[in-house]
Amino acid sequence: MPYCRGEVHTHFEGEMAQMMKEIYESIAPWDTLNPPKGFEANFNGSNNVLDIIFASYLKQGNSKTIKSGAALSFCINDPVSALGSPVVNNIFLQPIKVADFFGYPVYQNTQKEVTVISKNNTSLFFPVTQGEYLEQLIEVETVKQSNNSGNRKKSDSDEILSEMEKVYKELFKTDPASATEFKIEIQKFKADMVNNATDNIPDDILTSLKEELEQLSPVERNKPAMYSVGAMEKYANFSGLMPDEENGTALVKVALEFLDMKNKKNALKLLVISWNVGASNSMSDKPRLFDGEVKGFGLADFYMVKLYHQQKIWNNIFNLMQ
Repeated sequence: MPYCRGEVHTHFEGEMAQMMKEIYESIAPWDTLNPPKGFEANFNGSNNVLDIIFASYLKQGNSKTIKSGAALSFCINDPVSALGSPVVNNIFLQPIKVADFFGYPVYQNTQKEVTVISKNNTSLFFPVTQGEYLEQLIEVETVKQSNNSGNRKKSDSDEILSEMEKVYKELFKTDPASATEFKIEIQKFKADMVNNATDNIPDDILTSLKEELEQLSPVERNKPAMYSVGAMEKYANFSGLMPDEENGTALVKVALEFLDMKNKKNALKLLVISWNVGASNSMSDKPRLFDGEVKGFGLADFYMVKLYHQQKIWNNIFNLMQ
């Protein structure tokens, strides 16, 4: 129903509602929304997230219906949302810059592509050292073992296997080929467990991590941490740290200048933007590459991608930043 007159709905709540309203007001004058044709636009915001959904009208019998459609999300003043899933508390794989969006960087993190909008010229993240990373792992594992003390039933090999499978799932999102190779290593590890041939796997995770830290010289502790899921099996370590000569992915954490941004309730300091358009799961976060059909569900995708290219609207949003 591409010519059916659509509607625009808004709902904002929470301490950041005013900032969400200002973003909406930057988009609202767009002629495509006055009125929408063949779809409805929903602007829903709560806490620190504003979601915009374009949903196409579809004919069902003698009436019209809507289904979930294309989406655009703004995460306000939350730098952690740009970094994906943590490797361990507050430590992440370094996002990879893959494009630019009207002068602002687009990053691929462990979950999806995100665009980071900020007038702060400082990098959003900075490298973590090997010593810092290991100390964080030790702290987390110490708490974990303390909480499980007295009722821990899983063997350490089971714990390692569980962590390897978690890493596999995250890796599969960004690098299916490497994930397939790592899956083979998981299967080998399972076979070793069955055959009681795990002598090269540390008997105690916490002890292993402490020994790994102790073996580092002061210079090595201060070197940037490079991580790879393959290091766990290849080097029989639980940390995933790679030797200097090996390639890996840098570990990072949020820069100090950005840490208090989530407490900024009345000033738009940082926007982390993400998209969901099209039917392809691997391309849905990349509106710049969209080439879907302009019919049915695709109508909402088409207009969302059209919004992506509206430089005037985005300049108005950028001007809201402080």
